[in-house]
Amino acid sequence: MSPLRGLAAELGLWLVFAALLLAPTSLTPFTALLGDPRIDVWNHAWGYWFVAEQLLRGELPYDTTLVGGPDGGVLYFIDTPGALAALPVTLLLGPAAAYNLTLLMRVALSGFAARRLAAELGGDGPHTVIAGLAYASTPFLLCELANGISEVCATQWLAFTLWMAARAFRTGERRDWLLLGLLQGLTSVTTFYYGLCSAALVLSAALVWRLHAARVEGWRAFVPRSLLVNGLLASAAGLLLIAPHWLVFRASLSDPRALILRDPRMNLQLMAHNAVDPRVFVTPGDFQSVRLAELYGEPFVHTGYLRLSVIALAIWGAVRLTRLRPWLGLALWSLVLGLGPFLWWGGDWVKLGDNLLSLPFDWIRRVLPQVAITHPLRLSLGAQALFAALAAGGAQALAARWPDRGRLVLGLVAAVVVAEGLFGSAARWPIPSADATLPAVYDDAGDGMVLELPVEVGTGMLTSRYFWSQTAHGRPIPFTPDVRMGSTRDSRLVRALAGDPRQGGVMKDNPSPLSAEAVQHIRGRYSLIVLNLELEREAGLEGRYAPVLGAAFGEPERDGDRLIWRLRP
Repeated sequence: MSPLRGLAAELGLWLVFAALLLAPTSLTPFTALLGDPRIDVWNHAWGYWFVAEQLLRGELPYDTTLVGGPDGGVLYFIDTPGALAALPVTLLLGPAAAYNLTLLMRVALSGFAARRLAAELGGDGPHTVIAGLAYASTPFLLCELANGISEVCATQWLAFTLWMAARAFRTGERRDWLLLGLLQGLTSVTTFYYGLCSAALVLSAALVWRLHAARVEGWRAFVPRSLLVNGLLASAAGLLLIAPHWLVFRASLSDPRALILRDPRMNLQLMAHNAVDPRVFVTPGDFQSVRLAELYGEPFVHTGYLRLSVIALAIWGAVRLTRLRPWLGLALWSLVLGLGPFLWWGGDWVKLGDNLLSLPFDWIRRVLPQVAITHPLRLSLGAQALFAALAAGGAQALAARWPDRGRLVLGLVAAVVVAEGLFGSAARWPIPSADATLPAVYDDAGDGMVLELPVEVGTGMLTSRYFWSQTAHGRPIPFTPDVRMGSTRDSRLVRALAGDPRQGGVMKDNPSPLSAEAVQHIRGRYSLIVLNLELEREAGLEGRYAPVLGAAFGEPERDGDRLIWRLRP
């Protein structure tokens, strides 16, 4: 078999594994979205449509009137790189297929990249498949797939970057250094967290590599001229990719018309929300650093569980193969970074006197004061990749003890590693999915904006599916990500629906008779109102909205669990 055909065959096998891992949603890519409907899946899947729609209009996916109506504003979709890569699929097959296929490809490429990393670190062979299976089935990734946070599921780039770093250190070839820079750039563009993690690990690995060279060859060999040139070329290649995306992203947050607002004063609160207890890396079962569902009513699940089987194999591999030991140290360094700036244990910050116990990342943060890390667990992804690669080395050493049954040993190891990933942690499998089908009611939305009700349904993100409805009707909506009364940009609408927000301190749906002014405002701006009866029941408002809207706008149409008012000038 030619190298090209062999590569295609291997990618095909990883796609099959990814399809099995993501089943049954992988079998219904047009009618279901991969991810829990109560959380982020709607916004992220909508973004694939948003990027394509803006480009079809001849506009950049940045300044838009589609959301935050009537005036709109500035929005940088967080997974724009994925949406751009999937653009042909979105145009041909629709956003649901594009979103699902992107996640499928990311899982498959994660397995492919981890196998390459394992082969570079410990030598090629059948055992390297263990690394791919382990990395593609990490509980960390399974949780983020369920959470619907699509950019965080692009775990393949970090593994590719570590692979190319190890290769560049070994060969010294300029081509490998350039590829390292480009892969570092892709990792950083995907998500800042992964870029920061891979940069820290690559720089640390380079330092260890050169210290070893200096000890063997003398200190003059610490930074040879060729290394300096190659390093500068790699950095330039990476920056060329990173700079445009980073500048646009930063501009979108600081623009006065920004649709997503971030208050730096909330950083510590967000860090507590997403804190990392060190035990999450080694504790099997339903252990979570912060139980978001119990504390905040949010069904997000995050875990960094490495799996006991993978840990044991990785340690065994480092014991048996000397060349793997520095990489085990780097994996541990990634875990330390993944703890964030302060130590969290048993549901609270650890303090020394009145001060929080700071960790190495806090020291880095002090040098880069503008870096706000509120999801530190993502910095541990390097450890997930390296432990998977080292586990392959351990599996090889284990199989060598029974040479006549080596393949059987590797098969059993693979089964244990994957099974522990699927069933041994807080991750859910099969991964939940959301219904992507939309009724024909949205096909004729008129020329005005579209209003869907109710707005506030618990503390989850069920109402964010109103963004997905927009992929069918294509009309502006008053909400910004995510759907809340407080994020609604039509202030007169909010006053009509929620009453006086100063009463009680929290804005909620308050279906009350609409004033003549409110009716006139809604008629003048909206051409379609959709009342979702299922969500109305979920919000505890059953039967309250229909009389109010009926009195103002007449008898509605009914389409299943929806009541529809079509408003004409």
